[in-house]
Amino acid sequence: MTTPQRAQPLPRRAVRRISFVYPPYGVVKNEPGIRAVKENYGVFPSLSLAYVAAVAEREGYQIQFIDANALELSLEETIRRVKAFQPDLLAFTITTYLFYQTLAWVRALREALQVPTLLGGVHMGIYPEETFSHHSIDYGCTGEAEVVLPPFLRTLNEGGDLGRVKGVIWRDGDRVAVNECAAPLDDVNLAPFPARHLLPNDRYFSFISQFRNFTPMITSRGCPFHCIFCEQGGMKFRPRTPANVADEIEECYHVYKAREFDFFDSSFTVDKRRVIGICEEIRRRNIKICWAIRSRVDLVDEEMLIALKGAGCKRIYYGIESADPQILLTLRKETKLERITEVIGLTRKHKIDTFGYFMIGSPGETAETIQKTTRFAIDLKLDFAQFSKVTPMPATELYRMLIADGRKDYWREYILDEAKDIFLPRPNTSLTE
Repeated sequence: MTTPQRAQPLPRRAVRRISFVYPPYGVVKNEPGIRAVKENYGVFPSLSLAYVAAVAEREGYQIQFIDANALELSLEETIRRVKAFQPDLLAFTITTYLFYQTLAWVRALREALQVPTLLGGVHMGIYPEETFSHHSIDYGCTGEAEVVLPPFLRTLNEGGDLGRVKGVIWRDGDRVAVNECAAPLDDVNLAPFPARHLLPNDRYFSFISQFRNFTPMITSRGCPFHCIFCEQGGMKFRPRTPANVADEIEECYHVYKAREFDFFDSSFTVDKRRVIGICEEIRRRNIKICWAIRSRVDLVDEEMLIALKGAGCKRIYYGIESADPQILLTLRKETKLERITEVIGLTRKHKIDTFGYFMIGSPGETAETIQKTTRFAIDLKLDFAQFSKVTPMPATELYRMLIADGRKDYWREYILDEAKDIFLPRPNTSLTE
């Protein structure tokens, strides 16, 4: 077993200056995709970290944001820049499958600066104690930054009791204290826009973006659906208003010179009236942009497509996943193949590019179902198609199915010990890596 490196505890200190660092990432064994996609998909900002930076800045803290990935910075150069800023806290976002790539930067920066570290992200709420087995991590946040970060920082600065701050993970002597979770932000319109003024906006692009500057956006949180491969399923859908969305678009257009947008909502089209309202706001304000959305096939109709096209929507990423009806039912994607064909045809009719997402290795997958899905993708005459390998990620029903099949909690063991890194099997299929 690889023993987590023990770092010396750092004294609690007041915080005035915070450095947010987004490291570069390479391909890992259990990538939820394929190597070619990871290496060629583009360069994107960490919107989640930019949201957190905006929250901290709104509270009056001095902020440094280093996107080492976009800027192609070495660890050594990043350390030099952070040292020059002299922060009181180092902040990162962390995911389960990229855990050790992030951790290497956390360790190095903490050791070089002797400054406490703060980690956030969905991962922290899944494996908090396992994550804190690595002693270079001083604090963690679960839940949403708008709710958790301000009281956490105030408590640090006032010398108060961290045990009273919901959503915080911290070291209470030799004990890892995991506080009660905080309720999510009720009105997402109150969240500040991501701190794009701290980002190298001219560096971002996707492999099919056509205009600079390019930026992603998120217009809602949560998802009312229950796809078994997604940890967001069933979370309360909290949409921003069309006016609030259009305000951010306008800011990006005029201040950051963004001309192409990619809406990262898992399903932008949940509320048809809101979609049409956003389109109307874009047209009313005469914002000339190119943009793309993600959607389930069963949430789109011709009226919506007409509105989207009229407001500049160039591309729709559809989660099609499979052409096997039983696999679609297992995934909780109850869409009929005939409906998929109809909606793709309607989208093409209105001259909006179609991008189909497909997954290989779902429960029940065989060589025959893969061939069926491949033929279906070709017959749909999509403008783009992307095939990903199914990877059971933590906190998903798919992963619970794997554990129920007699498997150990792989991700927990991996967080505790990098030597436990293996190719993760998939439930109810004989297909291998």
